[in-house]
Amino acid sequence: MKCAICRNGHTEKGFTSVILEQNNTTLVFKKVPAKICDNCGEEYISSEVNKKLLNHARDEINRGITLELLEFAA
Repeated sequence: MKCAICRNGHTEKGFTSVILEQNNTTLVFKKVPAKICDNCGEEYISSEVNKKLLNHARDEINRGITLELLEFAA
């Protein structure tokens, strides 16, 4: 896929970290599968992965977590 940001690079499979914050809760997900531009480094996460992240985040917030470092499990 051609990068929508720099319009010069192409994306390659890789991993990234995602930080989600809401109110007093901060969640850091590591090793999240993404496509990353080989030119500018822009990261693209699929809608399926995004949905899993948001569902997991909702569960953690409901548990009352304020700060959590999690490894993403596909």
